[in-house]
Amino acid sequence: MLMEWTEKDLKIYEKPIFINIVLLSINLTLFIIKLLFGLITNSLALQADAFDNLTDIVIVIASLIGIIFVSKKPNEKFPYGYYRLENIISLVISIFIFFTAYTIIQESFSEIFRFFSGVIKPIFVSPFIFIVMVISLSISVATTVYLKLIGRRSQSEIIESETSEKLLDNFISSTVIIGFISAYYGIFILDSIFGLVIALFIIKGGYDIFLTSTKTLLDAVIEFEKRTELVDLIENFPKVKNIDNIEIRAYGRYIFVEVDLKLSKDLTLSKIDLLKNKLSNKIKKNFPDIFKIVITTRTQEEKTTKIAVPLENNNGLNSKIYEKYGEAPYFGFLEVKEGELSRFEVIVNKFVEREKRKGILVSDWLSSQNIDKVYTQMNLKRGPKLVFENSFIEVVKTETEEVRGIIKKEKESS
Repeated sequence: MLMEWTEKDLKIYEKPIFINIVLLSINLTLFIIKLLFGLITNSLALQADAFDNLTDIVIVIASLIGIIFVSKKPNEKFPYGYYRLENIISLVISIFIFFTAYTIIQESFSEIFRFFSGVIKPIFVSPFIFIVMVISLSISVATTVYLKLIGRRSQSEIIESETSEKLLDNFISSTVIIGFISAYYGIFILDSIFGLVIALFIIKGGYDIFLTSTKTLLDAVIEFEKRTELVDLIENFPKVKNIDNIEIRAYGRYIFVEVDLKLSKDLTLSKIDLLKNKLSNKIKKNFPDIFKIVITTRTQEEKTTKIAVPLENNNGLNSKIYEKYGEAPYFGFLEVKEGELSRFEVIVNKFVEREKRKGILVSDWLSSQNIDKVYTQMNLKRGPKLVFENSFIEVVKTETEEVRGIIKKEKESS
């Protein structure tokens, strides 16, 4: 399980280590019971159901290894930690699962062929065995309900995935019980058919484990379902001009993101680390399944500064700067490259009629426009000023009367 909650916020029965120990205990118990009674009753379907539990055991063991080794810090020999150890174990066991499924399929086809040849394999059914199977199914259903409740509270996609897997296990166990009921009335062929069907599910589970482990061990870039949303978040973050490269990998059950960014040229070195921390925190908040983020940066080659100015009117470069920042009828947006104006646009201030929080609303809007600097004739209040500070936007107080004066100042500073 991915540890995406704060441990102190969870009760003991909600903690990842506890959940995985419970799942391991239950699946191991069910595996032993089903395999033992499958051999006693001569039921191929029940034996197959037992090995279906084995795939769940592999996943839980891998999760436990991940939780244990996550506390071990990376070092020079293992710069990404020990997370791949669970993939090595999973890969070895998945091969065993394939072999087991192959044996069950081979035996199922053999029994079906013998049935139509007139040779019927008897299955031993007793009320005691039937009761044991019903109790096993009840335990599995109770576990599913437990995972569903925990998943709803934690909003963990991994636990929700585990819940779906348990629902499938419940369905498989139900077919085994149906096979026992049919055998009680002398219909033995259903056991072989159900054994064949369950073996196919086992192959699917083993294939998923094998594929995931192999991709991770080969250091393959994974297909992250929310990649588009992640890229949009990074590209729209203040002072980020471009994403040069982004790679998403899995180490064990943990997702690592490596991203190379091109930043605005006017961002000082002292603020780059602050930007990295804020961006990492925002990514983890919006994508809790991402475990670690590595950000490398460089500044853009050609400096382009996007500037916002509150305006009294829309008169091109002769537009007058409005003294009251939040109540300005218009805002001018200038793009200046190395001191030369490359683009100028005037947009109506849609918040001018608002009675409350006008300054903050305007500041949020300007921040969303990816500006680098704001010119204003007044001292900003604490709210708007804080919005710009968090977005790494420079606020410049000026006595300049017109837009032309702003362009002149930028040329002089360049």
